[in-house]
Amino acid sequence: MEEKRILIIDDDFAVRSLLRIRLENNGFVVMTAQNGWEGLTTLAHEEVHVVLLDYQMPGIDGLTVLNFMQQFFPAVPVVMMSGSGDELAPQALRAGAQACLSKPFQRGELDEALQSCVETARSASSLIAAH
Repeated sequence: MEEKRILIIDDDFAVRSLLRIRLENNGFVVMTAQNGWEGLTTLAHEEVHVVLLDYQMPGIDGLTVLNFMQQFFPAVPVVMMSGSGDELAPQALRAGAQACLSKPFQRGELDEALQSCVETARSASSLIAAH
């Protein structure tokens, strides 16, 4: 996996835009979705290595999207983002998120979570290629 393809699913335009700029500057190919359904559609049609997923969104929330992902896209690691604090983290981790970040998060927190996810995605790609 040479290029790192990340999908940001967040209903907040400003968050999507700032993350997109930052991640593109760090070498990611970035796709965005403004809600859970759009994000799931993108996952069905694009190669995605990591998902940054907001918890609170209209329509379907992040945990519901995460549950769909665990069922249909289990190899794609997820970093759950929430502005509602740490109470979400245990639930999201049990549901399959690789990491949880509370907004606003520090630069190092995001970098560390994404590095872990990229390594997980590489390992999954290696296992699939070996079979």
